[in-house]
Amino acid sequence: MASFLSLYNEIEYKIKQTIVRYNEYKEENEQLKSKNSQLEEEVDELKLKMATLEEKLKLVSITKTFLDKKDKQETKKEINDLVREIDNCIKLLNSEHE
Repeated sequence: MASFLSLYNEIEYKIKQTIVRYNEYKEENEQLKSKNSQLEEEVDELKLKMATLEEKLKLVSITKTFLDKKDKQETKKEINDLVREIDNCIKLLNSEHE
């Protein structure tokens, strides 16, 4: 009977330890899920920021291309050509709506 009681106590002790560890792991898991969620949000924000910076870089590259040209008359001509092209596009769009 004594061996049964000691075996029972040992099993009960191990079950209590298992429950304690389970609760600790459960809490840790919740913390890790929360941290993961925060990191995913941060990654999304950084992706958006990166896309914005890439667009700015494109604009800077285009601007630099115009500024690096030695012949200012050529640059003015290109700008005027672009403006004319935009005006033509606007005219075409307006004529489609009429």
